[in-house]
Amino acid sequence: MRVRGRDYWAVYWDAEAQCAAWIDQTELPFRWAVRRTRDPERLVRAIQRMEVRGAPTIGAAAALGLALAWRHARDDWEGWCERFAAARPTAVNLMHAVAFMQAQSPHFARAEDAVEAAVAWARAEVARHRRLGEQLAARLARGRRRILTHCNTGWLAAVDWGTALAGVYALHRAGEQPFVWVNETRPRWQGGRLTAWELAEEGVRHCIQVDSASAFRMQRGEVDAVVVGADRIAANGDVANKIGTLMLAALARAYGVPFFVAAPTTTLDAKTPTGEAIPIEERAPEEIIYADGVDASGAPARVRVLCDAPASNPAFDVTPYAWITEIITEDGPWRPRCS
Repeated sequence: MRVRGRDYWAVYWDAEAQCAAWIDQTELPFRWAVRRTRDPERLVRAIQRMEVRGAPTIGAAAALGLALAWRHARDDWEGWCERFAAARPTAVNLMHAVAFMQAQSPHFARAEDAVEAAVAWARAEVARHRRLGEQLAARLARGRRRILTHCNTGWLAAVDWGTALAGVYALHRAGEQPFVWVNETRPRWQGGRLTAWELAEEGVRHCIQVDSASAFRMQRGEVDAVVVGADRIAANGDVANKIGTLMLAALARAYGVPFFVAAPTTTLDAKTPTGEAIPIEERAPEEIIYADGVDASGAPARVRVLCDAPASNPAFDVTPYAWITEIITEDGPWRPRCS
C-alpha cells in the first residue's frame, strides 16, 4: 500500500541495506517506524512482540528470518526453523512458510538464494490477497455497503492488500462507497489502532466502536455483512481467528447478517481435523491490565487500567463452520470435503 508517497509491504527485504525490514505495528497510529535487522533472533522477537502480526505477514516475516539464518547462522538451520515455527502457535501461515523454506533449502547454492525464496513466498502471498479482494468484492453488494470487521485484516496483516479489508479496498477503488464499522478489538486494539489507520490512509469511510457495540448495530439493522480474517482454518472448516470472532458469528447468526471469512489458501490446514485441535495462544495478562498509548504531549505512556486481579488472555477463539456464511479464498468459495 502507499504511505507517505511510497509503496510499502508490511514486511520486506531491504535490498540496499541487505536486511529484513518491517513496519512496527506496535507504534501505530501514533508513530511511523520501520525496523531493520540482519539478526534472525530479532525477527523472532518482532513476531512474538507483535511488531509484525497477522497470519500472512507473520509467515512472510518467518521466511525472511530464515533467509537471515541461512546467511548468518546456517550451522543451526533446523534449530532456527523450530524457533520460528514456535513463535506464534496459532497462525498456520507461519508453519507453511517455515516448511516452504525447509523444502527449498537444498537448492540454496548461494546465500542470496535463501533471500530470493523468502521474497518469492511474500510475493505469492500478495498476489493471493489481490485475487482474494476481487473475489470478496464480487460477493458484497454494490453501492452503499455497511461492513463490520474485527481486528486488523488489511495490508499490515497480510504483507499487502489484506484479507477481509482487501475486499473493502477493491470496492473502494472500483468507485463504490463502503462504510466500515471498526471493532476496537481489545486488548491490543488492532482494529481501533491499525484498521482505522489503514482505512483513513485509503480514504474509506469508517467509525470505531467498542467490541460490545456489535450486537447493538446488528439489532438496529446497521450492518449488512460481517467480514473477518482467519489465522487457521481446520479441515472441517472451523476457523480460528482473533478473540471475539466467535461472539460476532453468534450475533450474526441471531440477527440474520451474512458472516464471511476471507483468507488465502495458505491459511487452510488440512492436517488439523477440527477446531478443537487448533492450539490457542494464551498471552500475558499484562496486555489486559495495562494500556499503552501516548500522553498529552505525544510521548509514549503506559497506564494501569484494571485492579490487581487474575486475568486470562486467550488471543484467539474458534468459530464452527456451520455458523459461517462462506469462506472466501483467492480461488473463490472454499468448502470442507466433509462438513
